Amino acid sequence: MMTAATGSSAWAAVGDEGDARADITVTARKVPEPLLKAPLAVTSISGDTIVAAGLQTITDLTRMAPNVDISGGIAGQLQGQISIRGISTLVRNIGLETGVGIYVDGVYIGRPENFVQHLLDVDRVEIARGPQGTEYGKNTIAGVVNVQTKQPDADPGASFRLDAGNYDYRRAEGVLGMRLNDGVSVRGAVAYARQDGFYKHLSGGKDAGSTDLLTWRLSAKYAPTDQLSFIARWEGLRDRGTPAFFQADALAGYPADFPSREPLHVNNNRPNWLHRDSQGVSLTAEWTSDAVTLTSITAYRDSSYNAALDDDQEQVDFVAADNFSDDSHFFSQELRLAGGTGKLRYLLGVYYFDQMVRTDRGIALGANTGVPGEPMLTTKGSVKTESGALFGRLDYELTDRLSLSAGLRYTRERKRAHFVQDDASGTGIFTFLGFPNLTFDGRSTDDDLSPSATISYAVAPDANVYARFSRGFKSAAYNVDLASSLGGLDASPEKATSYEIGFKALTLDKRLRLNLAAFHTDYDRLQVSQVLGSGLALTNAGRARVEGVEGELSLQLSSRLRLEGNAAVLDAHYKRFDNCGVPASLIPPGGDDYTDCTGNDLVLAPHFTGYGAVNYEVPVSFGTIFARADVDHRSAVYFEPTNSDAFKSDPRTLVNLRLGLRHGQWDIAAWVQNLTDKVYKTYADDRSGLGVFRTAAYGAPRTYGVSLSAAF
Repeated sequence: MMTAATGSSAWAAVGDEGDARADITVTARKVPEPLLKAPLAVTSISGDTIVAAGLQTITDLTRMAPNVDISGGIAGQLQGQISIRGISTLVRNIGLETGVGIYVDGVYIGRPENFVQHLLDVDRVEIARGPQGTEYGKNTIAGVVNVQTKQPDADPGASFRLDAGNYDYRRAEGVLGMRLNDGVSVRGAVAYARQDGFYKHLSGGKDAGSTDLLTWRLSAKYAPTDQLSFIARWEGLRDRGTPAFFQADALAGYPADFPSREPLHVNNNRPNWLHRDSQGVSLTAEWTSDAVTLTSITAYRDSSYNAALDDDQEQVDFVAADNFSDDSHFFSQELRLAGGTGKLRYLLGVYYFDQMVRTDRGIALGANTGVPGEPMLTTKGSVKTESGALFGRLDYELTDRLSLSAGLRYTRERKRAHFVQDDASGTGIFTFLGFPNLTFDGRSTDDDLSPSATISYAVAPDANVYARFSRGFKSAAYNVDLASSLGGLDASPEKATSYEIGFKALTLDKRLRLNLAAFHTDYDRLQVSQVLGSGLALTNAGRARVEGVEGELSLQLSSRLRLEGNAAVLDAHYKRFDNCGVPASLIPPGGDDYTDCTGNDLVLAPHFTGYGAVNYEVPVSFGTIFARADVDHRSAVYFEPTNSDAFKSDPRTLVNLRLGLRHGQWDIAAWVQNLTDKVYKTYADDRSGLGVFRTAAYGAPRTYGVSLSAAF
C-alpha cells in the first residue's frame, strides 16, 4: 500500500510546466488527441526533428520508430518494402498491395512507386503500428504512415535550403507562404535533388544509383467563416534518376568472385533507366460547430513509370531487354462526422475508392543464351479495384480515469484482373522454357468486418495504461507477372487479429516521455510473393504469428541536451506454411521446388532494432552551436521465406553526425551519413531463369556535405 501510494504521488507530482514537446497532438485515430492519451502505439515525428536528423524522404523515417524497417526491393523508388512489426509484402506487380498504408494530408497515396518523395514542408509524421482496419480499412494490416504537411496559413513568409555533398550531391528547397486576406492563404514548396550514382561502373559506363528528383507541393485555404474552411492541394514528383535496381551476386558461367560482384559495382552493357511521374490533387472541406466537425476529403491521383533493366548487370547478354511500365489512376472520397456529448465522443464515416492500374512488360532473350533473334515475351494486364466502407467508433469516459472505446468498419471490395502472357516471337521458345502463352481473367468480391476495442486507464494525470484489440484485412491479390501456368495467379484475402497493451508517461517535470507496448498478432492466410528464379510465385501461408515488445524514450536533460531513442524485440514466424516455394538456385538436382517453411522467420523481420540520438546546443556570442549524433542498429533479416543464408542480410549499425551554427535566421551545418561506411544489403532475390542465380542491392555508402538554410 505504501509503495503504491508513493508511486502514484510521484506521478501526480509532475507539474503543468514543461517544454513544448509535452503538448504533442496526434490524429492517428482521425481525431485530434494528446499522444499521451492515444490508446495505440504511434510515433509522432515533428518537422523540426525531420530537419535536425537530416531526413529527406518517407523511407528515411523508418529508423525513427521501433519495429519499422524498409527493404530496397529491386528499386527503392518502385518496390520498396516497408515492414511494420515484421509484416511486409513484395509488391512486384499491379496485382499485389502493400500491407502498410501511407497517407499524405488524409489521402491514401496509392502504390509503392509513390512512396519515395521528399519530406517537403512537413509539419509532422505519425507512424501507427499494428492493424488499423477500423479507421483506415484495407491495406493497413501492418500499420499506417500518416504525413501531415503544413497548413496554407501556417508560418507566413519564405524559407530556403541549399545542400551540397560528395557524389556531386546538390539539393535546393524553397517555401513561400502568404495570407492574402483574413480568409485566404496560399503556400508553395518545391525541392530538387541530384546526385551521381554510388554503384561504380567498371567499364566506364554510367554509374548507377543516381538521383534526379523534383518534388512540389502547392496549397490554398479559403475560410469564409470561422466555422467553414476549404483547402485545395496539388503535389507531385518527377524522377529521372538512374537506379541500380540491383547488382549480380552470382552469375551463370562466371567465377564466384567476378569483379562486378564486389558491393556497389555494376558492369552492365545495356542501360538501366527510370522515368517516374506522379501527381495528386485533393480538396478538404471542414465545417465545425461547438458540438461536431464534418470533414470531406476528395482526391484524385495518377502515377506512372517506364523503366529498363539489364538483369545480368554485366558485359554479357543473357537478357537483351527487360522493359516494364505501370500506369495507375485512382479517385477517393471520404466523409467523416466527429463530435461528442457529455462523456461520449463519436466518429462516423464513409469511404469510397476507385482505382485502375495497367501494366506492360517485355523481356527478350540475349545472344549469350544461344537463342538467335532476341525473342521477346510480353506480359500485359490490368487490375480494377472498387472499394466502399462504412466505419465508426465510440469513446466513452466511464470515470475521470477509465475510458472505453469500440469501433467497427465494414468494407466491400471488388477486383477485376486481366492478364495476357504472349511469346511475341512466335518461336515457342518461351513455352519450352516454362512460360507458355496464357490468358487469365480473375474476379473477386471481398467483404470484411474489422472491429477494434480499447480500454485505457489514467494511473496518474500524466501516466496512462491501455489494452487494445484490433483486426485488419487485405483483399485478394493477383499475380499479373511472369507465370509458368494458370495455377498460382491469385491469393485469398489475409486477415490479422492483434492484442496490445501499452504504457505512456510524462514525468520529471514533463522532460521525460516514455512509451512502452507489448503485442501479439495472429495472421490468417498471409499473402506471400516470392521471386523464385523462373517468375513470381504468389500464395497464402496458412498462418503467421508476430509477438514483441517496443519502447520509445525522449529525455530533455537540460535546456541544451536532449536524448531520444527507441528499441524493439520481435519474434515473427510462419506458424504454418507447408507450400513454400524454393528459389531455383537452392534446389538440388532432382529436388523439390516446394518445402515446409513452418517456424521460419517472416521476411524483413529483424529480431532486434535499436535507435538512439543525442542533441546538444551551446549558446555562443555569435549564435548557437548545435550538434546531433544518432546510431541505428538492425539485426539480420531474411529476404525470402526459406531463410537461406544466401538471401540474408548481416546485422548492421549506422552512425550519422550533424554539426552546425545558428545565427539569427540563418543555419549552416556539416553532416555525414553512414560515418563508418558500412556496407549492407537491402535486398536479394533469385533470377536463375535469366542466368542470374542471386542478385543483391545495397544501402548508400558514406555521404557527407554541408547545408545552408534561412527563414524570413
